[in-house]
Amino acid sequence: MEKPKELEKKETTFEVMKTPEIVIQEEKGAQLFSLLLKAENPEWGETETPLAKEAVDYFRDNPLNPKTIKTIKDFHAQGIDEETLYNLALTYRHPERAEKVLEMATKYKPHVKNPEEVHQKLLALLESFDQTFSASPLAEKFATEIERDRSERLTRLAETRKRIESLIDFFKPDSKTTDVRKLSFVPTDSLYRANSGRNFSAFPGEQIIISHIDNIDNQDHEFSHGIVNPIVEKLSQQLTDEQKEKISQLASEKLKQDYGDGHFSLLCEEFIRTYNDVLKRGERPQIYEDFARKISGISEEQFQKELAQSKNFKARCEEFGITTIEDFKNKSQEYFERFEKNQLRDLIFEIYQEYSSRPNKEAENFEQFVLAKFSARI
Repeated sequence: MEKPKELEKKETTFEVMKTPEIVIQEEKGAQLFSLLLKAENPEWGETETPLAKEAVDYFRDNPLNPKTIKTIKDFHAQGIDEETLYNLALTYRHPERAEKVLEMATKYKPHVKNPEEVHQKLLALLESFDQTFSASPLAEKFATEIERDRSERLTRLAETRKRIESLIDFFKPDSKTTDVRKLSFVPTDSLYRANSGRNFSAFPGEQIIISHIDNIDNQDHEFSHGIVNPIVEKLSQQLTDEQKEKISQLASEKLKQDYGDGHFSLLCEEFIRTYNDVLKRGERPQIYEDFARKISGISEEQFQKELAQSKNFKARCEEFGITTIEDFKNKSQEYFERFEKNQLRDLIFEIYQEYSSRPNKEAENFEQFVLAKFSARI
C-alpha cells in the first residue's frame, strides 16, 4: 500500500540546526583538574610550554599532600579514565550539570563502578586544591594567560563561526538530533597537549570544547562529535551484534588501541576523522605508499620525542622491536599492515562520496542518508 504523500513529506522533512551562539568561557574545574594531574605526575600532558615548566617547578617546591595524591592514584587504580574525570570536573561550581554528567557516566562508562562516589571525591579534591592554589603567584599567571587566550579567541570569532557553519552546511544536522544552541570554547589549557582535545555535549542546548587555540582541525573534530555521536547512537539501534563485531574487525588496530573495541566509539571517531582528515582536504584514505612517504622526512630526534610522549606509539613500536627511525622505516610495511591499515575508513569514505554526490542535497541530510545506507554495507 502506498504511503499518503503528506506522510511521506513529514517523514523526510527536517529542520537544519541554526548556527549556535559561540562563547569563550573558562571552566575552572577542568583547569584545576589539569593542575592536579600535573602535580601528581610532572610528565603528564604538555611539558614544553613556559607555564608547564613553571608548574613542574612549583609542585616540586609545593607538593600535594599525601591524601590528595592517594585519591588521584586510587582513581587510576580503579581504571577511571581521564575523560570521565574531566567530565565530572566540569560540574565544579556548576551543580546544575551534575545529573546529566552522572547519567552519561552510567550509560557510557560501565567500568566506573560508582560514579556518584567518584564525583563527590573529585569535587572535594578540587575544592581543597582550589583553596590552597588560588592565592599562589602561579595561579595569577594562569589567570593572565587564560584572559590573553580568551581575548585572542574573540578576535578570531568570525573565522570560527565560518568553520562551524561549513560543518553544519555539509552534515545538515537535524535540530532535534543535535540540540546545540550554545557552543562554548574553553581558553587554552597550557598544561594540555596541543594535539589533544575534548568535547562534552550532554548538557541541554550546550556543547563545551577544550581545544588549543591554534589547533583548528581539532576544534572542528570536537564540534563534529556533537553532530555525529547522536547519529551513531541511532545507527547502533539498527545494527546486529555481528555487524557491531564487524565494525571492530574493520577498524585499524591503532584506533582500537586508543578507543577500545566498542563499535560506538570506533564509528564516531572514524566518521569524524574520515571527514576531517581526508574528505574536507580533497584527499583519499591512506595507502602504504602514502604512509612511507609521510615518515620519510621524520628525524631521529622527532621520532624519539614521539616515543617518549606516546605510550601507545611506543607499545606499537616495541611489538616490532623498533627503537630508531631507521628501524621504523625498514619495518614500515609490516607496521602499516598491523596498525595503520583501516578498512573501516575505506568504507566510510565511500559512503561520504555517495552522500556528497546525492542528487537532492537539500531533501536529505547526513543522518537520513547514513541510517538508510550504512547497515546494508557492513
